[in-house]
Amino acid sequence: MLTYIDFFCGAGGSSSGAAAVPGVRPVLAANHWDRAITSHAANFPDAEHFTGDLHDADVARFPAADLFWASPECPQWSNARGKRRDFDKQPDLFGETLPDAAADRSRALMWDVPRYLDSTHRRGRPVLAGVIENVIDVRAWDLWQTWRNDIRALGYDTRLIALNSMHARPVATTWAPQSRDRLYLAYWHRSPGRAPDWDKWLRPRAWCSVCEETVTAVQAFKNPRRDMGRYRQQYVYRCPRVSCRSNVLEPEARPAATAIDWTLPAERIGDRTKPLAAATLNRIRAGLAKYGSALAASNRGTRRTEAAPALLVPVEGRDGKHAAPATSPLRTQTARNETGLAWLPYLIPLRGGGDKERARPVTDALTTVTASGNHHGLVTAPGFAPEDAALLVPYYGKGVARPADAPIGALTTRDRYALATGTTIALDDVRFRMLEPGEIGRAMAFADNYRVLGNKREKVRQYGNAVTPPVAEILVSALVEAVTGAPLDRQVVTR
Repeated sequence: MLTYIDFFCGAGGSSSGAAAVPGVRPVLAANHWDRAITSHAANFPDAEHFTGDLHDADVARFPAADLFWASPECPQWSNARGKRRDFDKQPDLFGETLPDAAADRSRALMWDVPRYLDSTHRRGRPVLAGVIENVIDVRAWDLWQTWRNDIRALGYDTRLIALNSMHARPVATTWAPQSRDRLYLAYWHRSPGRAPDWDKWLRPRAWCSVCEETVTAVQAFKNPRRDMGRYRQQYVYRCPRVSCRSNVLEPEARPAATAIDWTLPAERIGDRTKPLAAATLNRIRAGLAKYGSALAASNRGTRRTEAAPALLVPVEGRDGKHAAPATSPLRTQTARNETGLAWLPYLIPLRGGGDKERARPVTDALTTVTASGNHHGLVTAPGFAPEDAALLVPYYGKGVARPADAPIGALTTRDRYALATGTTIALDDVRFRMLEPGEIGRAMAFADNYRVLGNKREKVRQYGNAVTPPVAEILVSALVEAVTGAPLDRQVVTR
C-alpha cells in the first residue's frame, strides 16, 4: 500500500482521484480553509488533517509519504482574475495587479513543494513520486526553471503536462464534462529506475474520419518551441498515422448536459422580480440568434445534438465567455457559480472577458468552473424536452451563452452560470436559472455521493478550487506503475 499526502487539498478532488487508484491510501491532507478541511474529512475520515497556512508550517513534522500531490494557490497567477499577467518578463508588475503581499504569497507557496520534498530526503525517506498542479500561466513565472531544477536536484525526473480535464479517460472515477486547462508537473524518483508510461494514460481516443477508425490521438503543439498552453489555442490532437498526414482530431468528451439536472424548474425571464443584467440578456439574445431556430437534423444527427440544443451561458468576465450548447463540455469551473442554463437549451457564461454575446450548446463541455462563483447560466424554452434544448448563460462580464449538450466552461469558486429556456423566440418567454452546486459538482466529476459541506457559495468555491478526480486518477496511476513496476488496468469506464 502506497501512502499519499495532499497539500492544498481543498474539498478533496485530487485525493478522490488518487484514492481510486489500486493500492493508494491518503494519510494526510492540508489546507488553510477550515470549511474545505471539514469536507475533506467527511470523505476521508481515516486520514490526518491539518488546518493552517502551510507556508508557516514546520513541514519536517509532517509524515513522509510515498506519493505527494500539491496544488498551490493559483488565483494570483491566473488571467482568469481579469488582468493579464506579465510576471514572465517584468516580475515587478505584480504590484500593478494585486498587493505585493498576495503576489509574494503565490510565489512562496510554490517553494513549499521542494521544501517538503527536501525534508523527506533529509529524513532518509524520500517521496517516490508526485504531482504539482496549477494554472497554465504559472509556466511564465520568471523563476520557473530554477524552481523545477530544485526538484530535479533532489533526485527526480520530471514531466510537464498540459491537460484539459475533458480529455482525461478514467478507469474508476467519472468523466469530467468540463473544459478545464491546467498545468501538471509530474515527478518520480530515479531510484526505482522506471519511468511512467505517459502514452498509456494521457493519449485520448478520437475518431479519424480519414482512417475511418478510432485511434489514440497524439498531442501536438502548434509552436514546437512551446511546452504549455490551452487546448485548441496552443495545442491540438492529431492522428498518429502518417497515412492521413496526421489529421487533426477532436478527442472524445462528455457534454455538459450530463451534469445538468433537467428536472429542476427555471423561471420565465418575463416573470422575474429582479431583472437580469443587460449583459446577460445580450448573451441570451446572441444565443437565441445562433441556436434558437428549429433546425432539421442531418441523417447522422439527432434533434438533441443538432436542432435547437440547450445552451450554457457564462455570466462573468474572463476569457471564453460565449454561450455554447450543453452537448459540449462545460467551461472551467472557478470558485464562483458563473454559468446559467437557457432552453432551447444553451449555456451562457456570466462573467467578462472574451465571451461577449456568446452562447454555447449543452452538447459541448462546460467551460471552466472557478472558485470565485457560479458563472454558468442555463437557458431553455417551453415546449422542448429540457435536455434537448437549453443554454448555459454566463452572467458576469463579457461571457457568452452555450448549448447545454457541450462541455461546460471552466468553473470558478463563484456561481457564474445560469440556465435559460425559451420558445422561438420572445425573450420574456425564455426560462433561465443558475446551475446548482450539485450540477457544478458533477461538472467537476465528483461522485454524487461525495460530501461537500457548507452553504451554496462555499460549495461552489470548493468545487471551483478543486482538481477534477479523473485527472488525478490517471496521473497517479502512471506514477504508481513506475514506482511499483506493476501494470494497472486501463479499461475505460463508460459512465
